[in-house]
Amino acid sequence: GRFTRNAFCAAPVTLARQHLAQAPCSVRYFLINTGNANAGTGARGLADASHCCAELARHAGVGTQCVLPFSTGVIGEPLPTGRLIGAIPAALAALDENSWQAAAEGIMTTDTRPKGASRRIVCDGHQITLSGIAKGAGMIRPDMATMLAFIATDARVVASVLDEMLARAVADSFNCITVDGDTSTNDACMLIATGRNEAPAINDIDEPRAVMLSAALREVCIELAQGIIRDAEGATKFVTVQLSGGRDEAECRRVAYAVAESPLVKTALFASDPNWGRILAAVGRAGVEALDVTQVVIRLNETVIARDGARDPGYTEECGQQLMAGEEIVIGIDLGRGSAGTVLWTSDLSHDYVRINAEYR
Repeated sequence: GRFTRNAFCAAPVTLARQHLAQAPCSVRYFLINTGNANAGTGARGLADASHCCAELARHAGVGTQCVLPFSTGVIGEPLPTGRLIGAIPAALAALDENSWQAAAEGIMTTDTRPKGASRRIVCDGHQITLSGIAKGAGMIRPDMATMLAFIATDARVVASVLDEMLARAVADSFNCITVDGDTSTNDACMLIATGRNEAPAINDIDEPRAVMLSAALREVCIELAQGIIRDAEGATKFVTVQLSGGRDEAECRRVAYAVAESPLVKTALFASDPNWGRILAAVGRAGVEALDVTQVVIRLNETVIARDGARDPGYTEECGQQLMAGEEIVIGIDLGRGSAGTVLWTSDLSHDYVRINAEYR
């Protein structure tokens, strides 16, 4: 698993980490609730999460450490444990291998649609499946968005290799999205290997089967992560921020986030206004040491809009207006100082984003 880096992490995050550390290969159940984050609830929140895990474990006939809790919703309110515990028998009775869609719908909060992805690969003559679901639409900037993701494969994979696979996939997917720059208290992304496939076990991250499975996992995670951005609260644009020409990846990510999270850039995107000066300003304030602005090139899709520290001579406002009117936009930025690069995905900032979050409670 990968969890939020927010210091005010929710009680279920703390407990899930503890249970996972005790016996990662014995985990059998995820207990997920929406509408209440069980965050900012202190000792009572931990006790409530533990009580719910214990009740599910009792009904299922497993140890408490075999249950991992996950919550999403309003912060600072006590968890309604009675409602959760009362629903456990029916939830257990309804378990079905074909219920991914129902589960994806069940974990939604401000999402407008469920998010799911699957891939199949063939290893040594055996067909291996990966399936995942996610929720998230606001309070999105994962640091491992409010975001929960659960991905499973029927492959047999040793725990250390599975953990490394997830770390790499998350770095290229869920850690490359931002809606509003807010890291949730409850972010979690879990990867499960059931081992029910008859294909030989994967014991090394560098063996060919592991490379194939890692590639499929990365595709699933990117599809789910991009689904979160496409469903961002009030979003009308899906925006890719491509950084190139940096000295290192950290520098590129710093600039990319400065652009992707700028309220001025995001509101210009919502208005389909090619106000490229806002992009220029965000790049300039990102804290890149000794940035030579005459080497920076900025593009909208494939069209150069700025170079040599000024508007490109061939760029016109009419062209920019057409580019910004699209629902999918690529902002390309070449810093002209190295060979590093990165990619982020973000959304615009609309009236509906303000309304949804103003009325959230």
